[in-house]
Amino acid sequence: MHISSLVVVVLSLLTGAMASPGDDLWATIDCKYQCEQISCENNRHYYRIHPDRYYNPSWRFTEGPLPKYLEWLAWDCYSNCDYQCQRIITEERRNNHEEIYQFHGKWPFVRVAGIQEVTSVIFSLGNLVVHGLGLKKIWHKWNSIPNGPAHDRLKSQYINLILMTLVSMGAWIFSTIFHIRDLDITEKLDYYCAGLTVLMGFHTLGARFGELYLESNANYRYAFSAICAVSYAGHIARLVIDWSYTYNMRANIFIGILQNICLVGICYYIYSHYYYLEQDNKSTQNHLKYIDFRAIILPSFFSRSPKLYSLYPLMLGIIVILGMSLEIFDFPPIFYDLVDAHSLWHLVTIFPAYFGWYDWMLWDIHENVWPHIQQVELLNVKKNE
Repeated sequence: MHISSLVVVVLSLLTGAMASPGDDLWATIDCKYQCEQISCENNRHYYRIHPDRYYNPSWRFTEGPLPKYLEWLAWDCYSNCDYQCQRIITEERRNNHEEIYQFHGKWPFVRVAGIQEVTSVIFSLGNLVVHGLGLKKIWHKWNSIPNGPAHDRLKSQYINLILMTLVSMGAWIFSTIFHIRDLDITEKLDYYCAGLTVLMGFHTLGARFGELYLESNANYRYAFSAICAVSYAGHIARLVIDWSYTYNMRANIFIGILQNICLVGICYYIYSHYYYLEQDNKSTQNHLKYIDFRAIILPSFFSRSPKLYSLYPLMLGIIVILGMSLEIFDFPPIFYDLVDAHSLWHLVTIFPAYFGWYDWMLWDIHENVWPHIQQVELLNVKKNE
């Protein structure tokens, strides 16, 4: 499983810009109207013309042109009024010991230098960095592979892994942009790239599970890739024509389930292989040279044998599942209204990618896939003699 793909499934399930209780408060509506009239329309005496509107002289709003850094992040007077009123109403409710509400599907965070969700931005960048480090490892191994027909089969698995990692990095870039500034275009790009991450994870693991790296399965490999590409094009077309959070959620969950089935199948196959090798006293410790003992969870257990190491991705998946509770048991922002459950969820997703996911994939490719390719090639040679 590509860990960030499960992340996307959860985010698709639990996020979406829908109406929130804070949007419907009369105080919010009147506050925004007052701010817009005073700050944007320069109409300081609007309440004399519109006596039906609630006027609160204690509300204070930013006046004058917005700072350049806000304009650069696409803030204007009206969106700035929206932000200011979220903060004003939230503080009023907090002082009155009332429940804190969301606005536009988000908690009322404190804006930092124009950034709407600064901790989610930081942790999204953290995810980008760890996947970048993973790509560096993959690229180093890729460049060490010699040329040759059999090695070309091996490279096909590397191509899948490289593309999957690049797409994941793209997803975290767009996640960062989206959390910097929530706009219609940034939201859609975030969702489009997130959906592609799910599909690329399924494509990589599906190809591995189906042994499509073998030459005898070349036609299936091309067909599988074509089906995935057409499916994604259709998915995007569906969202462009009729944007639906429900459809997007269901599509991601469906592909995510298929992806996890492939992962479990791969781990079961590898575990069984080393189990029987152990029974015949033929097992080796080929996994140790791929493990970074500074970045592995429960090293005394998973480094004990390749049979146990084959289950390591399931351990990483457990971490992701535990992290889901942060989203399920959501709570208003803490630490000066900067940190919420969603940002902590982004923090949790850093750990699986850092703690050995890419090391495990390299081990699988070189110690499981490559010997299988060599074995099949040798059988083909003997068959043709």
